[in-house]
Amino acid sequence: MDPKTLQTVLPIAVVLIVFALRFRNLSKPRPFNAGRLWLAPAIVALAVGFFLWNFPPSPTGWLVILFGAVIGGIAGIKRGQWMHLERDPATGKLLIRQSPAALIFLVAIVLSRRALSYELGGADSSGHLPPAALLATDGLMAFALAMVVAMRWTLWQQSKMVPPHPEVFS
Repeated sequence: MDPKTLQTVLPIAVVLIVFALRFRNLSKPRPFNAGRLWLAPAIVALAVGFFLWNFPPSPTGWLVILFGAVIGGIAGIKRGQWMHLERDPATGKLLIRQSPAALIFLVAIVLSRRALSYELGGADSSGHLPPAALLATDGLMAFALAMVVAMRWTLWQQSKMVPPHPEVFS
């Protein structure tokens, strides 16, 4: 197998294996801590901010970033709505259960991003990316940041609407 094909197939195989393992645990609810919802958006925002500071986009790049952020925000809201929050009857703590639709949606996004990067080509021999790949990178970074922020915001809003444990009022 040639290196370019291996470079494309190997990450896809790893992603599919990781998501297959995640599918096994979909029916099992996990503990949910609404107080930690800000961590992932903060980390992603720092990474995106660092990248944009060091590699400022062109005016066209800012339009692509805006477009990516809008689409990412819509995707994040939808993904957050597909997740189920519930209260553990024994302890009264919040639990989250990821829906199959949310996980399939995430797999589709990852595979689409991989296909896009394959179509746009990689770096040339001097390490420079083609302009279309740079624009796509800017848009995908904005998409990822907006999706994480919108999903976390949606989950936070949902967590406030889950009825409290009955013992709270006893």
